[in-house]
Amino acid sequence: MPEHKQKQIIQTLDMQQKCNGAYVNNRFHKEPDPNFFKNFNLAWKHSPLLREEDYTYLFILLRGSDLSEYSQDKNEYEICRSKIEAQAKAAKSAKIDLTGECFFDLIPDHILKKWFFLRDQSLQNLIDARPPQEDYEILHKAHVLASNISMQNITFDNSNKKVLYNIFGSATGRLTTKKGSVPVLTLKKEQRGLLTPQNDAFVELDLNAAEVRMLLALSGQEQPQGDIHEWVATSVFDNKIPRAQAKTELFAWLYNPSSSKSRLDQIFSREIFRDFYSFEKNILTTPFGRKLPVEERKAQNYLLQSTTSDQVIENAYKIQKMLCGKKSTIAFTMHDSIILDMSQEDAIILKDLKKTFEKTRWGNFLSTCKIGRTFASLKEITI
Repeated sequence: MPEHKQKQIIQTLDMQQKCNGAYVNNRFHKEPDPNFFKNFNLAWKHSPLLREEDYTYLFILLRGSDLSEYSQDKNEYEICRSKIEAQAKAAKSAKIDLTGECFFDLIPDHILKKWFFLRDQSLQNLIDARPPQEDYEILHKAHVLASNISMQNITFDNSNKKVLYNIFGSATGRLTTKKGSVPVLTLKKEQRGLLTPQNDAFVELDLNAAEVRMLLALSGQEQPQGDIHEWVATSVFDNKIPRAQAKTELFAWLYNPSSSKSRLDQIFSREIFRDFYSFEKNILTTPFGRKLPVEERKAQNYLLQSTTSDQVIENAYKIQKMLCGKKSTIAFTMHDSIILDMSQEDAIILKDLKKTFEKTRWGNFLSTCKIGRTFASLKEITI
């Protein structure tokens, strides 16, 4: 590993439930004053203890790989991690109730200090080996969004559960859910009724034909004001086919590079990916700075999926900030939508939330708004 000057990196203890404190400069700081954290700008992961915009999160630089890869002694690192995991398994087997307690209090002091020391060493090496890349900003927002959602409860089948996202789980950057999470991205129709809010209702904000709108935006074309599939049925097919058929034909044409020419070629481009694609390296660079290895025939699909997903993440991040200090929260996100766990007292700001959700780097995208007492009973409303 390269030699480097020792950096001050915060590892917060609240990565475990009911733990309050931080490890920095080879010391534990229990229940530090909030001003304590103002002296640092590097942290392992996001925490409610930190003003998130002030920090570079080193977890993001790993991009899903294991921190042990940057350890000076990988064997020692793994031995110490095994001891920590053994303590967790023992507590679970003994059915120890950690409600209101900190798991780290169960670990012998010398093991805990060793663990955080080894992690700090690894993080020191990581920051030198992997500086932030062009896509750090959107990954930062995705990490903070996912971290905050993971700290909330959601009611699933009458039990308090969590939504746990992996921000590195897909090739395009779309969020995926982790093992143990409520599978919000893959819920079957009959399971949706088991998902209920902690507050008064779910409110879904959903971009209308998001990837098609993104295609128009990247092509420099104006956005239709109404439903995009109605617009296609009218403007492209002269009202000779119904909306549902227009939608089917549009997506079949858009994502099949070998499909034959059609009237859709007069309005939409299947070649816009060329403005973002390196044919020599087979790398697609998205407007959000992601560099995605992809073969040419899938590049258009990757461009639209990734850019649309990142726009939703960026807007969800903004909305999460707008909800700071309020009862309402972002319960979870889908690929083209966000679902709010809404308190009636916050209904007054719903119009502003919708406006924020629709505002993109390329102008406004139309969205719909639905409300319901369960995730299965959402009904469209006008606001």
